[in-house]
Amino acid sequence: MKLLVTTLCVLLSALMSGPSEAETRPHCNLAALTAADKARDRELIPVLAAALQERKDLPDGYAYRFDQRVLKLLGEWVEIEAKCCQPLTYEVALEPQPGGGLWVRITGRDAKEFIGLEFAPLMVKLAAKDAQK
Repeated sequence: MKLLVTTLCVLLSALMSGPSEAETRPHCNLAALTAADKARDRELIPVLAAALQERKDLPDGYAYRFDQRVLKLLGEWVEIEAKCCQPLTYEVALEPQPGGGLWVRITGRDAKEFIGLEFAPLMVKLAAKDAQK
């Protein structure tokens, strides 16, 4: 009986406390993606990498500008990424047309460190584009 009461107290204590630091740090939870999500992500990455035009530093993350022709694909990619890369905030913005930019902002606690690791392949392609200009 004593063990049961102790176990219940520990469980209640864990439920009443907020999320731990590890739970609120960005992380990639690939288990949250279906096989179809993973396959689609692999299809979208090269298309979006080719459409990536600029990266801006934000205080708590980055903003990326894309060619407007990938608006639907970018929305689809953000939906997939938001499932596994938690708890980042994703914001897609289409500026006034004609001529306005298409941006995705990825922000959150420790977002820069996480993005630097997870999105490195996109940044290599952006750097190569800049070098060609």
